[in-house]
Formats: sequence, C-alpha cells, structure tokens
Amino acid sequence: METIRRSGQALPMLTDKFGRRVSYLRISLTDRCNLRCVYCMPEHGVPYEQREDLLTLDEIMRLVNLLAANGLTKVRLTGGEPLVRGGDVVELVRRLSSLDAITDLGLTTNAVLLAPLASELRDAGLTRINISLDTLKRERFAQIARMDKFDATVAGLAAAVKAGFDPIKLNMVVMRGVNDDEIMDFAALTLSNNYHVRFLEYMPIGQVSPYEWRAKYIGNDEIMQKIESKYKVSSIDAPKSSTAQVYRLENGIGTLGVVSPISHKFCENCNRLRLTANGALVPCLSDNFEYDLRAPIRNGETDEQLLQHVDIALSKKPEHSDFEGRVERGGSLRIMAQIGG
Repeated sequence: METIRRSGQALPMLTDKFGRRVSYLRISLTDRCNLRCVYCMPEHGVPYEQREDLLTLDEIMRLVNLLAANGLTKVRLTGGEPLVRGGDVVELVRRLSSLDAITDLGLTTNAVLLAPLASELRDAGLTRINISLDTLKRERFAQIARMDKFDATVAGLAAAVKAGFDPIKLNMVVMRGVNDDEIMDFAALTLSNNYHVRFLEYMPIGQVSPYEWRAKYIGNDEIMQKIESKYKVSSIDAPKSSTAQVYRLENGIGTLGVVSPISHKFCENCNRLRLTANGALVPCLSDNFEYDLRAPIRNGETDEQLLQHVDIALSKKPEHSDFEGRVERGGSLRIMAQIGG
C-alpha cells in the first residue's frame, strides 16, 4: 500500500488493495427519517440508535480532518434524513467548508425540512444538494413515502432554487409498476430547468425478497431506450469516478443520468467509503461488512492508530459489488436508512 509523508511520518494513503484511491466519504448523520419510503425503510420504522451512540460533530470532524490530510476531498452528508438532526447540520457544514482539502461538500435530503434551512446551508458553505424525489404526483408520493409530505418537498425544492443551488440533482429510484410511467416526465424537467435528473436502479438493500426485487427492478438500458424513443439524446463526459452515465436532451438546459449499480457496475472507479451515524465504516454498499470506528475514537486512540483502523476497513473493500448474490443470501443486515444513502 502506498504511503505519504505527514509531519515527517509515513502514513497509509486511502488506497485499497486493488489500487483504488478513496477521496469521497458519505457521512450519515442519523438513522432517523421523517418518511417511510418503500425501498428504504419498513412502514413502522426500525429501532433507532440512541443519541449518545451517534458520532458527535467533534468526532466527525476529527475523522474528516484525519482523512482530509490523507487524500479525502469530497464529503456528502446523508441519513436517514440528515436534516432531522436539526441545527447540527448547519454547524457541521460550516466546519467542513472551512477545510481547504474538502472541495466538494454535498447533502442528500428528501427536502421535507429543507425550506427554512436552504439559504442558511448555502451561506454555511454547502456546494451541492441532491433531492430524493421518486414521483411528481401527490397521491403517489404518499404511497411511496407512506407519508403525505409532497407539499413540503416541493417547497424545499423551490427554496433550494431560490437559495442559489445550481444545479440541483433530483434522484429518482425507478420501480416497475410503481413509478416507471413517470420516466418521461422526469426527463422532460431537464428541458426547461437546470436540474440534474438521475435515474437510480432499485437496489436490494434490507430484507427485500428476491421475487419482490426482481419484479420491481428495471435496468437503466431499458430506461434510456424509453427516453431515446422520444428525444434526441447526446452523451456528456463525466468524471472518471462518477457513478452516472450522463446525457442531455436536445435543446435541454439540465442533464439526465443513469446510475447502474446492478446492470453496469462501476466498481473499477469506486472512490468512496460510507460512515454510519453510529460510527461504522462501510467499504461497500453491497457487502455486510462494517468496521467500528466509534470505539477507538472514544477510547482515545491516536490519529495513527485510527488510520490503521481505516486501513483495515479498506482492506475489506471487495473488487466488485454483488447485490444479486446478497439478495439470494438473505439480504443486508441494515436497511438503507441505517447505512447512509
């Protein structure tokens, strides 16, 4: 494994055993959510972590500072729903944005609580915002999210536009027989808005049955065929580490993209780790392995010892994801809200 020099000492780089350099950390701030989306959380929720078991802002900042000194450049705040954590989110954004090494700071949200916070988050230094939006229809929103929060989400999106976030990414999890009839409507949003619409393949996260998952799953080749049957589409070069294939409709303002963890794996360019709200490092979303960092942080271990723990977690990062194999083996130990999106 490669090393770098910091303060005269050789420290491990964030490089896995396959030579992939990790520069991106997705940090879950909470496992709680104000929605119950059918692909993410059971209808009656799950037993939540106690507040004292969540990483504090100081603990998160210690870890980010350490990783930023070793190659981390991008951070995205997730949940659960990260804005459920309240004022802590703005303060954390302010602290993270002050780090010179972090050049890309984003947030993924369902936007239900975004309206009163959008400008404050922008002023604090948030550079990107992703809004999870699986339908443009009020009644269907309540069916998918199991909560009637459509107006709040629309208000959050409007507030993000007003605050100056540009572009805004809209993430749609496409499910056959649920919302796949809205693919063209979402694509059309990019004609007159600078939205980056992303169609996400439905992933078997949680205790979903193989039958249910296969019945709802739609590969992104099929999605693009639908779009190309109506629109002239051109491809756009995306960064090598991007998980999306990106396109623009003829005369479009925004872009659309497909994220294909099942049909077209992008593992060879994977540059990310996930940190759960209770301090576990997750090297791969399709794997049940996670490595506890909260204990060594709270036990007072040194930065060098913490980096050794990160190195161990990185050594468990698989070469390729295996979502289909995992669903056959009984699914994941955690639901999506507990891992972090």
